[in-house]
This record gives sequence, C-alpha cells and structure tokens, in this order.
Amino acid sequence: MKEKLALVLVGGEDQKEVNEALKRCGWCEFRVDEFLKKFPEDKLIEYLSIKTTAKKIGTIRWQKEHQNRGLSIPEDNRLKIYKDILKYVDYVDVEIRSRIVREVIKEARKTNRKVIVSYHNFSKTPPFKTLEVIHRKGKQLKPDIIKIATRANTPDELFTLLSFTYKYSKSSPLVVTPMGTSLVERLVPLSLGSLFTYIAFTTETAPGQISYRDMDILKKLT
Repeated sequence: MKEKLALVLVGGEDQKEVNEALKRCGWCEFRVDEFLKKFPEDKLIEYLSIKTTAKKIGTIRWQKEHQNRGLSIPEDNRLKIYKDILKYVDYVDVEIRSRIVREVIKEARKTNRKVIVSYHNFSKTPPFKTLEVIHRKGKQLKPDIIKIATRANTPDELFTLLSFTYKYSKSSPLVVTPMGTSLVERLVPLSLGSLFTYIAFTTETAPGQISYRDMDILKKLT
C-alpha cells in the first residue's frame, strides 16, 4: 500500500510528524504554490529539502486549475520557480493546458527529472470522449505519468472516470483521482490501474481528499 500513497505538504507542518508520516508513503507532493501563499520564496529550498525515500513531486499549481482561487503567479514566474526546484525533486507536475508545459518538460529532461502532466476539473467529470482527447494531448507531451483529477457529481460521472482508468492505465502510467467522493470511492481507481492517491497531511488541496488521519482505515480497507 505504501507505494500507492502520496502525502501532500503545503508548508508549516511539524517536521517530526512529517518524517513519521513519510515512512508510510511512497510519494510526497510539495505544493509550492500553497507554500508561497504563507512563506517567502527564500524559504522554499528548506521546505523541499526533507530527507525521505519517498519520491518527491514538485507542484506549482496553475491558478486556473486550483480548487479555490489559488495563488496568481504569472506564467513566466511559474516557469522560473519550476527551474529553481528541479534539483530538489524527482518529478514535477504541470498542467496539460498551461502555456509553459512544454518548457517545464524541456527543463526537467535537461536535469534528468521526471514529469507528471495533469488535468483538473473541479466542476464535473467530462464525457468519456473528452477524457480521451485530454489523455491524447497529454500523451503527445511524452510525460512519465498522466494525471486526471475530476469531480464526480453522480454515479454516472464516477463510472465514466473509472471506465477511463481501466482502459487507459493499460497503455500508459496513469494517476486518476475522483474528487468530491467518499473515501472508498476515491480508492477504487487504485484497483483499476491508477498508480497512487493523494493524502492530505494538514490541508485538503482537493475536495474529498483522504486525510492522513484515515491511514489506519486505509490499511484495513486494502
């Protein structure tokens, strides 16, 4: 189960507690955009320098794909921050639809870092054919992982997302996250080929995100 959990850090967490949590997670996402809402940029490297065997993901979420308004960072500045953090992470996560996606990938490849290209929809799950188009555009970027996170408002929308997971996880590494669902429903994509799911440590960065406090429940369910 460890390799299927990604702990999300937003800055300001208790270091000792984080170290204990990371022993139970194979991935760790650093939400740099959330960190910069609270702390100056010169503290960023300290935030990213946690020693862990978990794979580190650096994310500077695009405001247009944030669950709230998020931090408004001009794209040129966002690209610069991605360049600055590359040496401290194993992966970067950048949105398929963002203007800087190709530049971020180019910079990541220069430093032998891996790339997650992502799509987020906090309103609904698009139709299956739309998900296929998004996946195709993501695959054209030649990333290491494609991430699709959408709100599932109805059983039909959840079924669409799960069907997509089952079909496309067979052809490329995929992370699929149904948002706004129950804990159990959020875990179902893992059994259909999704690589991992995100765990909130202190702050939920997506609707329905599983809390670290649910870890013992997760252990029983899996």
